[in-house]
Amino acid sequence: MKPIKKTATYISLAVFLLCVTFCSSSNGKELEITNINPSPIRFQFKLKSIPKELKGERISYTLQFYFCPDSKAKDCYTPVSTKTQKIAKPLQSSIDQITFQEVIPNQWTHLSIRLEGIEKIQGKYSPGHNPFWIQNTDSILKKQNITHEFTFVSQENLIPNRKQEELASKFAPILVFHKDKKYLPTNIEKYANFFHPKEYTLPNKDIRRKSLGQTTWNYVEFPDLRDRETQTHLYYHVRYAKTTVSGTTKETLPGFRDDGNYWYEVGNGDMVISYWIWYDWNEGPTKFGNIHQGDLESYALLVSRDGKPKRILLTGHDHILLDTDFRNINSLKNHPILYVAKGNMGSDGGNPTSAYGGYTVKLHAGNALFNYISDPWDVFPSFDPENSILIIPKDLSEKDLTSVKIGSGIKDKSIQTKENSESDNLPEPTRYIDARKMIKQKIERLVAWEEPGWVDQTADKDPDGHHKVDPKLSSFFKFRGRLGKHPRSDLRIRELHQYGESPENAPFKTNIEQHYTFESPKSERSYTDREGNYGPKFLGDDSTPQK
Repeated sequence: MKPIKKTATYISLAVFLLCVTFCSSSNGKELEITNINPSPIRFQFKLKSIPKELKGERISYTLQFYFCPDSKAKDCYTPVSTKTQKIAKPLQSSIDQITFQEVIPNQWTHLSIRLEGIEKIQGKYSPGHNPFWIQNTDSILKKQNITHEFTFVSQENLIPNRKQEELASKFAPILVFHKDKKYLPTNIEKYANFFHPKEYTLPNKDIRRKSLGQTTWNYVEFPDLRDRETQTHLYYHVRYAKTTVSGTTKETLPGFRDDGNYWYEVGNGDMVISYWIWYDWNEGPTKFGNIHQGDLESYALLVSRDGKPKRILLTGHDHILLDTDFRNINSLKNHPILYVAKGNMGSDGGNPTSAYGGYTVKLHAGNALFNYISDPWDVFPSFDPENSILIIPKDLSEKDLTSVKIGSGIKDKSIQTKENSESDNLPEPTRYIDARKMIKQKIERLVAWEEPGWVDQTADKDPDGHHKVDPKLSSFFKFRGRLGKHPRSDLRIRELHQYGESPENAPFKTNIEQHYTFESPKSERSYTDREGNYGPKFLGDDSTPQK
């Protein structure tokens, strides 16, 4: 009996293993498309509107096939095949094309088609999405044909400088701070004489290591000038809302977004005004963590073609904090009233910006232990003459702040209801406050970010015909990297300090916050943290903005 039992056991095990193998292979086939009998596929690529700067250049096309059913998989970013086709002759005209055949891999899910040899015009002219991505489908295999057209367009801003400045000035903020806030916004021009770029090693988890094979990134270490040249400047960029960044299609694998390759389209004429506020130092939201040199906080407005405000978007802590109708916030003569938080435990804070005052949000410190030890909060000031101070736009006078409306101004509370809103906390009575004694200083200068690749170059399509910039700003406008002496996070247990990352330079919009200002404010969104949220504290109507 024993031999029979043993044999039966082996047979059962074999049947089980066959079942597992069959089931596994069946499931796998649902995730992949396999070309069992590979045959050459015809590729045809065209170039149009080639810039004259590329005349005489030899270009090539690189095809990289990826097998990536799950973009989070460990080996997702290792191509299963790389093929390159070079154009035989240098470019001589404004159009070109190439046709060739290639045998493609048996298994692949994503194909990137990169146009190479165009370094001379990077940041000045965009060929569209580069690389251009394709996802594998049965139709691709049936057609046996892949075509794409790269059309070059200038990356110059299509909106005249005068109009950009008018809009940026019109919606410059009224900034509210706790009266004991140590670090008020200043300017980056004072660091112009200390601009010496360096490199640092990217963290192992940085996705650019996998997607681009990039191991280092750039930063600039500044001397400590916190007590010098404290004049406040406001940085801005006005663009058409219909703007596209390379690497943002649904077919693109994560990590291939290229913020230096973008292009503008007029669309329906809506515009986005992006603002950046520079702080010399970030110290918070508690004394234990997120200390770093330099801080660029941002917000953006969506305005109509005739300059009427539609939506506002505020960012902070690598999140969209608020994206809402402009009528749901307080403003004075179109200037939004924005509140800057300090931290708790005596910390000066991480400088996040809110459209509402007098509330707190408890933040996640990473885990339960750090939550207990540091207990980080954003503490937003109230619009209060006794405890708060203001930095105001230069075009506002003391007289304009004699009676500032705080609250919705809507008398009929039944109007202020909305699904999924904080209606239980809405609204406190509208107040009118004499804010003249709250004025600390004014925003002395508005500074427009020039398109990085066009700095001090002769214009092509720019309506103003030039790209001249202040010499103190040219290095900043051209720089890709982090601004400050803490380019990466560093936890020092003995000091009980977390040194955070210095901010990415604004024009390239490469950190998470600045990505959000590059998309159009478009839907009701607000961020909720450990306790509390940054969402609307009241819902307004046409009577809410103060004229």
